[in-house]
Amino acid sequence: MEELLFDYTLDSHKPLALNPPFLCNEALLLIRDIENDLIDEENLGHVLEELIWSIQGDQIAKSLLDADLDKYVLINAETPLKDKKIRLEVLSRTLESYRYLDACYDKINTAVVNIRKKEIDVLSRSLITTLINMGISKQYLYSKTIEHFYLGTDFKLNCNEDIDSYLHSIYPYTHDFQVYFICSDLINTVKESVKAFKVAIMDELPEDLNKLANDKEFHSKEGETYVEVKGIRCGDPNTARELADRRLDNLRDLFTLFNHKKQIEWNDRTLIRQCCLDNPVLIHAPKNSMEKGFDMKPDKASKELNNLIKKFAFKGGSFEKFNRIVDFHGIGTTNDISENQLLNIWIAIETLVPTHSGGSKINKITEMVIPFLLVNYVCRLVERFSADLLRWNGYKTRSILKRIPKTKGLKIYEKALHLLALKENEKVLDELYAALGDFHLLRYRAYQLSEVLNQPERIKELLEQHKKKVSWQIRRIYRTRNLIVHSGRTPKHIHSLIENGHDYLDQVLFEIIKMSTGEYRVRSFDQAFELAKLKYSVFNKKLREYDEFNNENIGFLLREKWGLTRP
Repeated sequence: MEELLFDYTLDSHKPLALNPPFLCNEALLLIRDIENDLIDEENLGHVLEELIWSIQGDQIAKSLLDADLDKYVLINAETPLKDKKIRLEVLSRTLESYRYLDACYDKINTAVVNIRKKEIDVLSRSLITTLINMGISKQYLYSKTIEHFYLGTDFKLNCNEDIDSYLHSIYPYTHDFQVYFICSDLINTVKESVKAFKVAIMDELPEDLNKLANDKEFHSKEGETYVEVKGIRCGDPNTARELADRRLDNLRDLFTLFNHKKQIEWNDRTLIRQCCLDNPVLIHAPKNSMEKGFDMKPDKASKELNNLIKKFAFKGGSFEKFNRIVDFHGIGTTNDISENQLLNIWIAIETLVPTHSGGSKINKITEMVIPFLLVNYVCRLVERFSADLLRWNGYKTRSILKRIPKTKGLKIYEKALHLLALKENEKVLDELYAALGDFHLLRYRAYQLSEVLNQPERIKELLEQHKKKVSWQIRRIYRTRNLIVHSGRTPKHIHSLIENGHDYLDQVLFEIIKMSTGEYRVRSFDQAFELAKLKYSVFNKKLREYDEFNNENIGFLLREKWGLTRP
């Protein structure tokens, strides 16, 4: 649970944006938009395809169905839209979120008590996806997990049956909240309007908040005032803060329509009172979704920037286009409004991909981005696993990896690949399993990766599955962009879309920078995308050539090894 909820977890180890109940709801919302001429019906096929794939791999959803899946999801293009809609409505009731969640709780309980690690891994992902889409904050779930398992003073784990108390602590009950901000005095100029937003301006905090305010130094200064946002009803204080913040955002934006020079501002820290709890809490603003990507250390970042400025080979229009993409990326990073972040990410991705006449724009974008994301995928998994090993115990990791034959002079992650993928190293891998002791998750991750990487056929399956998931997610980002622009709706899973979209953009940009500053010296986006397509073709060809891996051929899976030899 800690890994699933941690901000900097690799995207492959994070929960999915949507699972069967919410994919079904997404399909129904999409049908409504099709009926209202907001989006083309062609988009529905991809959502239904993902829905079928999701249910087929979801033991919870399958256990709730009363009939075969093809009775619920009518994917035939000739089937009238109204028939598809009514069947999906039935499926939506069958997979109703609380019904699905209760079944998920039961199965997690059974899996934990019976120590079924694979089921625990899969069901935990389903649990987090479900709770987030039911409106529970990821930040809140993370804090409850840390509090329950690491910081709690009133609770001690004695047996596997104790999982009940944790699951109860994160169940999505609904509460009433009052949220208090410190706001700039400028809000007093619109005091007659704030009531429409259920906002009250006050000179002092209620008496029962004074102790916490004093302890946390939550006091207004000159030019500031207290503001209460009322009528917030949701599942947790972090979500309450986000909803209250959104109200103030709306108020500020409307004020800016009439006064462009000054803006109403407020403090990131808030005091929150929950209806059923005696003690109020102080909540900070959540981490910006754009800040959750991979970051280099400052000295490394400065070297890369210097290298980019010195060697970047793009010229003319391509160079100007690159600058625009960097601008959009920068705007998304500095803007704290989710919708604006997603819009800027999408504009950057759309600007990045070379334009071609004919065919669907989203089809072309997906097709051209995929090679960048797939060819490095295995390497990313191995690199993250190696980093986790070093974080666990650097000395022990290096000591074990030294025992792998024929790897002298290789980097840590190269040795880790040899350890995971080559059957001749099974004894060393067993030694790692034993050394990991009570670190069950990392041992399970090693086992999981080894099962995939030791057979080329399984790597093909892994890449094919990743290709599908990335394609669906890129299309979902595109559809969400359209929703925001044309209907003003914002889905609850928008933060997942921002994190994924940002990651896709960064991966492609960094590879293009390498192509331009490295030995290829590519001079345009057209050249870079064509080169990426050729490299991915070579990668696939090599993968098909091997029936098994050995010391001589395993290296092509790594970042520095794959690709074409420069003429």
